[in-house]
Amino acid sequence: MLLIDWLTLRVKLSPSMGQAIWDRVMSCRGRLQCFDSDGALAWEKNTLDIDKLRSDTVGLVWQIQSDGKDEYLVIAGSPASLENDGLNVFGSLDIVKGAQTLIKVAQKSLQAFLPGYTAWQCRRIDITGNYLLPDFDSVKQALQMLMVTDGGRRKASSAKNGGDTVSWNPKSHMAKGKAYHKGPQLRMLSRKGKVAVSEEQLTMSDRLLRLEHTRAAEFFRRMEKAGGKWWDLTEEKLEKLYADFFGPLVDGVEVRDMNRDDVIKMIRDASDITKGRAEAAFTTMLNIRQFGFEQVKGYMPARTFYLHMKYLRAAGITDGDLHTAKVIPLRPVRIVLAQPVGSWDELRRAA
Repeated sequence: MLLIDWLTLRVKLSPSMGQAIWDRVMSCRGRLQCFDSDGALAWEKNTLDIDKLRSDTVGLVWQIQSDGKDEYLVIAGSPASLENDGLNVFGSLDIVKGAQTLIKVAQKSLQAFLPGYTAWQCRRIDITGNYLLPDFDSVKQALQMLMVTDGGRRKASSAKNGGDTVSWNPKSHMAKGKAYHKGPQLRMLSRKGKVAVSEEQLTMSDRLLRLEHTRAAEFFRRMEKAGGKWWDLTEEKLEKLYADFFGPLVDGVEVRDMNRDDVIKMIRDASDITKGRAEAAFTTMLNIRQFGFEQVKGYMPARTFYLHMKYLRAAGITDGDLHTAKVIPLRPVRIVLAQPVGSWDELRRAA
C-alpha cells in the first residue's frame, strides 16, 4: 500500500479568514518601492517579512507567501507523520483525508479558524512506497543498481550530501523522484529525538527500500488551468502517477545476494583467470568484509592486494559488497511496484 508522505497546501488570505491571522500578517506588511534615475516612483508592491511570519510546529510547516499582490497562507507536512505520532513509515493514500489532517493541525497551531479543503490550492504531493528486501545489504545493492537505471529524460543522480540516496529530476517543478534506505534515515531521526520508534521497528526498517514520487507546483498549476481539482485525485489516480514515473526506472531491477561458488565463477569468468586465483581474490574479499579495507591492505603484499581488487572490480564487486561479512545463498528478488508493504503487521508477517 502506498501512502502520502507530504502535502503542501495554500489559500489566499483575506480578513474573513480570522482576525488573529489577518492582524499578524498586516503587522509584518510593508511596501517595496523602485525609483528611476530622475527620482520618480517607477513601481511599488506589497512585501512581507517572511522570516517573521514563518513558523514550524512538530510535523507542520506554515508560512505566508506574497506575489506582490496577494498573500497566501501555506501549510505543509506529512499527513502520515501527523497521524502516527511523528512516524511516517506507513499511512493513507487518501488525499482529502491528508489535507483535512493538515488543516486540523494548522488550526490548532495558529489558534484560528481555517477554510475547508476545497478552498485550498495544492502545490506538492509526495506519493511513497516501502519495499521489503531480504536484508540490509540487499537494499544497498538495489540502490546501487538504481543509480545506473535511467528512463527517458530521467537521469539518476546521487545525493549531494553523500550517502546512497538516488534522485531523478531533483530540480523539476513538475515531477521528480528518489529512492533511499529507510532504516538508516529512521535511526538518524531517532537519535535526534524527532521520532519515537522501537528497536524492533528499526530492525525491520533496515530491510525497507523507499521509493518516493513528488508531483510539484507546475503539475497542479496545469491541472487548475485545465479545470481539474486536486481533491479528485483518487487513490487509483495517485497509484497510476506513481507507476508511470517509476515503472521505466524500477521494473526489471533484480537484487541478488552472493554465494561462494557463484562469486568465484563470476570472478574467474570476468578476468579469465584460474580457479585458484579466483578463490584467492574471493578470500581477500571476505577478509575485507570482516576486518576492513585498510587492515587487509596493510598486511598483504601491495601487488597481490591490488591484483585481487582488479579481479573483484572486473566481476562487478562494489564498495557496498565489501561492507559486511554476511554471505548468503544466491537468491533473486524483484522489486514489484504494485506490491509495497503497507503496515508494521504486514512487515512482521513477511519478516
